[in-house]
Amino acid sequence: MAQFRIYKRPKMILKKNFFTIIICIIALLAASCGKKGEPTLKAFEKPATVENIKALHRDNNIYISWQYPASKRSKIRGCQILRSDGADSNYRELAFLKTDEALYVDKDFTAGIEYYYKLRCLSLKDVYSDYSDVIKVAPLTLLSIPKEISFITTNDSIKIQWQHISDAHYNIYKSYQKGIYTFSPLNSSLLKENFYIDKIYTEAIVYYTVRSHRGTEIRDESPPSEELGVNPADFVPSAPSGLIYVPLEKKIYLLWNENPELWIKGYKVYRKTASEREFILIGDTLTPVFAESMPPDAKTNYYVTAVGPKKESRPSEMLLIDIRQEN
Repeated sequence: MAQFRIYKRPKMILKKNFFTIIICIIALLAASCGKKGEPTLKAFEKPATVENIKALHRDNNIYISWQYPASKRSKIRGCQILRSDGADSNYRELAFLKTDEALYVDKDFTAGIEYYYKLRCLSLKDVYSDYSDVIKVAPLTLLSIPKEISFITTNDSIKIQWQHISDAHYNIYKSYQKGIYTFSPLNSSLLKENFYIDKIYTEAIVYYTVRSHRGTEIRDESPPSEELGVNPADFVPSAPSGLIYVPLEKKIYLLWNENPELWIKGYKVYRKTASEREFILIGDTLTPVFAESMPPDAKTNYYVTAVGPKKESRPSEMLLIDIRQEN
């Protein structure tokens, strides 16, 4: 009958193998620590294509602008802008622009020649996007700079006007900071007349400039006119008219016609009695009516002024009140 013996492995050998396995596991974990995962195919996809390319010709520059989704800018290194002269072929790189840039200023061109522009972006994995649509720019010789810019105030607005230029359209620009203007004009459509009517702003100085425009899609705008500062401190209302009085219950009510200017702040009332050498201010009012007690002297003169943002109008016609005739 066969006999079998069971041999037991010594405890020291088992313990040694156990520690060997633990050391191997630790070594494998250490080797894999900090190792980046393998790149996915998504990382090598083409970036989004540049859209909405526009061109503007003003002064001695061609401005090329475009749009790129803000959510996708972190995935690109930047955008390459290319130009071809005379035909839609043989493009050359003009510049490689940073991720946050969306405007290129081209100064090297000649009026009367056609130029073609297109863009493409480069991903973080050095993969180029598809080319954008091509924009053709054919800059023309610019018209003269508008001159003699000035303004007049009306009852509810301000009229900016300038010297007419033959065959010109115009764009007018507005700013609340001297010398700082955006690319967007104040007018929503091209101006064909040499004036623009704007609402009145009475809180601070407003600045305007005007550029002549050939009416082309890329504007072809002249350099700006001289800057016109419209200071509300210079606004002077017309003198109030129709000053009369009505005696009632030992009071004198002064009444006059309301001024046509919608931007006035109110009215001031002045009085001079027979015993006084000069007129004195006795009150102000927001409406064209003012009441006071019966004048202290038999003969008393009054006049009224309208108050602008900073200045008063000329006095109204003087009104003489003789209380002896009222008794």
